[in-house]
Amino acid sequence: MRLIAPSLAALCLAATLTLPVAAQEAPRFAFFSINQLVRSSKKAGAIFSELEITGKNLQEKLQAKGQELQTLRGQLESPSLDPEKKETLAKKFRDVEFEAKKMQEDSQSEYQRVEKKVGEAITKLAAPIVEQLAKEQKLQLVLSDQTVQILSWADEGWMKGFTAEVSKRLDATEPAAAAAPAPKAAAPAKPAAPAKPAAPKK
Repeated sequence: MRLIAPSLAALCLAATLTLPVAAQEAPRFAFFSINQLVRSSKKAGAIFSELEITGKNLQEKLQAKGQELQTLRGQLESPSLDPEKKETLAKKFRDVEFEAKKMQEDSQSEYQRVEKKVGEAITKLAAPIVEQLAKEQKLQLVLSDQTVQILSWADEGWMKGFTAEVSKRLDATEPAAAAAPAPKAAAPAKPAAPAKPAAPKK
């Protein structure tokens, strides 16, 4: 979800090296926050909700499997457990433990897949607006909150201002695929059969 990644130090160095001494001026840059965008933009938030739902569902499944393991462990450690049943229960515990580890790995992969998909979708919508706004403001660089980790202090209004404008413009854009007006259909010779319901999307 990173739009632009160079550090502030690299920006300052580049400005020093590329501008003649007589023509040097303070670099112009802004701060863009994906986190702020998904909170303030309805469109970005709607896309991001897929990741939130995915994370919640995966977490619930992992917690249920963990509870199953905990129950089996309690049964194994019970002093009243029949010794003849202990080996069978121990095998079941090992099987469930293996399933839990596999589920953990699969859940991590699934979350990362959806995270990448969601990040690319939000970036696809936001990047053109970020670029256009940066050109209008004659900026040299737009920093992302995913690349800046060393800030000690910053003006909160300035930090949020650029992203707020991106959010406003994003929600003001029309849907990408506007429906074209349907042509008039010829009058049918006989009543048309009821349309079959569309198959549910997988």
